[in-house]
Amino acid sequence: IVSALADSIQSRLFKEAMQEAAIKYNCRADGRGRLASSGGCETIRPISVQVPALTDVVHGSALFTRGETQVLCTTTLGAPKDGILLSDPYLLPRSSAGKGTFDAPYSDLPVGSLRYLKNQEHLESDLNTKKVQASREQTGDSGTLRDRRRAFLQYDFPSYSKGEVQTGGASSGSRREIGHGALAEKSIAPTLPPASEFPYALRMTSEVTGSNGSSSMASVCGVTLSLLDAGVPVQAPAAGVSVGLVKDASYKLLLDITGTEDHYGEMDFKVAGTEHQVTAFQLDVKQPLPLSIIFEALHLAKEGRIAILNEMRVKGESSSRGILSDLRPRPELKASAPRVEVVKFDPVRKKDLLGPGGVVIRQMEDRYNVSLDLTQEGQCLLFGDDHDMVKQAKVAVMDLVSDVEVGVTYQGTVIELRDFGAIIELLRNKEGICHISELADKDEIRNHSSGSLGLVNELLHVGQKIDVVCTAVDLVQGTIRLRPAAKKEKAS
Repeated sequence: IVSALADSIQSRLFKEAMQEAAIKYNCRADGRGRLASSGGCETIRPISVQVPALTDVVHGSALFTRGETQVLCTTTLGAPKDGILLSDPYLLPRSSAGKGTFDAPYSDLPVGSLRYLKNQEHLESDLNTKKVQASREQTGDSGTLRDRRRAFLQYDFPSYSKGEVQTGGASSGSRREIGHGALAEKSIAPTLPPASEFPYALRMTSEVTGSNGSSSMASVCGVTLSLLDAGVPVQAPAAGVSVGLVKDASYKLLLDITGTEDHYGEMDFKVAGTEHQVTAFQLDVKQPLPLSIIFEALHLAKEGRIAILNEMRVKGESSSRGILSDLRPRPELKASAPRVEVVKFDPVRKKDLLGPGGVVIRQMEDRYNVSLDLTQEGQCLLFGDDHDMVKQAKVAVMDLVSDVEVGVTYQGTVIELRDFGAIIELLRNKEGICHISELADKDEIRNHSSGSLGLVNELLHVGQKIDVVCTAVDLVQGTIRLRPAAKKEKAS
């Protein structure tokens, strides 16, 4: 009893001393405000930045330190299929399909609604389901841009960061870690570029290596720097800060609070966002507060964010040796990052990319060591670690989905010789005819000793690369007329 009473008295005295120091003398528990020139309650702790923090094998990394709080953050780029698979809350799980429980959750939906019709998928038999999955594999449409969350943040708060030794069995994420990670992720998500501009999956991590207040807000700053180091074109850099409150007869707001001020204070208001917008916030209070204090805290948090962003701008540029200038992403991705190319095409031409049973798309992935992702809207995403191979794969895809145009010069391959001329393959999957009259004049054709086929064999051979010009395209019969490009030059 005596020990508990002593702890209670000590806690009360400490709280009163902290309140008096802040309200009367504009001083903080960690010493901020002792000098007349310092702002005290409106002061940000010293900030240091190291970008990149790890080797270039990591696509993006940053070490962000604010006071005694420090986070090591990374960003990894990947294909959209590497994202987290989403489950539609309006769809029943497959295990409950066919058990008479389908209509109950959807009894209030309008007749013929898309949600109701979409759920008919779960009434299929297992055989039909397997056929649907096999069909999706053959069509190359993985649905990754619609069915997966492409950007997510992993937040770790190990026990060593607060000087503790964790005992017991293997640990899992606590509610605190999950909540702080969700807050940091929601703070970053609005600043990320849309998938149409940057079609990568983004895995962001933040490991707290030292904690004394606002580790989640430090994670927002560190992850932003790692995104810039990875070359992600964020719409605007984000930062976060926590605002506290001490209250007696009067009150005082505290900017960038420590763990002690969080424990003995009346409020922990975490606010994250860009220089002009708030992207996420979390408010913890110990007693009801008037809205006027909340509005004042939001204004103070904005000033704190601007100050932090200015520090990140100056020290990030210095640490990266000018690569991250003015909080802009590095101009080129690191060599270790995968490359992506996007090809848009007429959805009708999707069959040319697939081939019978998906053989063409599989052959292309094996030959160029890339990953192809097709959409029903006519978009092909190519991912690979080798930049040159991705470029070659892009050319191959464009050849497959492009149309032959009259007057354009193409490099073709002779695939067959006939008495009437040569059959030449263009754009990998299109065949055209170069008539013998385009290869020689009438007298030479008429007087050749081996006939027209012998003449064609003298002029060309199977497998020969030749530049040809498209002279006509018959859309009804599907024929393409060609002539050698050299003959065109001579004629001109």
